[in-house]
Amino acid sequence: MTVFDWIVAGIVVISMIYVSFVLTTTEWLSAVRKGQAVTLLPARKGGNWPFWAQVALLIVGIALCIPLFYFGWVPLISISTNTARTLDVVGLIVYLAGLVFTLWARRTLGKYWGLSTSQSVKLLDDHQIVQSGPYAFVRHPMYFGAWTFMFGLLLLYPTWTILILLVSMLAAFSGRVRREEIALAERFGDAWAEYRKRTKLIIPFIY
Repeated sequence: MTVFDWIVAGIVVISMIYVSFVLTTTEWLSAVRKGQAVTLLPARKGGNWPFWAQVALLIVGIALCIPLFYFGWVPLISISTNTARTLDVVGLIVYLAGLVFTLWARRTLGKYWGLSTSQSVKLLDDHQIVQSGPYAFVRHPMYFGAWTFMFGLLLLYPTWTILILLVSMLAAFSGRVRREEIALAERFGDAWAEYRKRTKLIIPFIY
């Protein structure tokens, strides 16, 4: 590995740890404790599953990714050294752009951020329609940002592992978008309909 490769790897690892665990997982676990976030396990007849069960499921999910990285870290195609370096540079730019856009959206959303799934959405009692920052022109900018930085990762590391993660993220976030649109429309009615008229769904200025 060259110095450039080590620098890129460091940027990716540190930023992914921050986004995935420090920013997302930690805040989600805190919100679950307060009953302000969607849980991974659906409610049962006797009430919600205990907190430790949610944590255990999260750990199992992370553990299942280990075989994916081990066995799936296989190049999609064979490419020349020059092409690989070009993809590295473009991929790093795309990755950082998507990451910055995601963090911008997350900061703008503030306390109204919450992990949702394709099956469930949880809004706060005092929830408001955020219309500043990237939300001024796109309704789900965090998902677009995540898709963008994952595509950047695919250019940096064109392996089956990253491709599977990207496709999975595209499918999962598409489901979340549909569910969130329904939940927000039910809560805010005409205000949401008006907001929808002047914004794009998920891809800024396009769709």
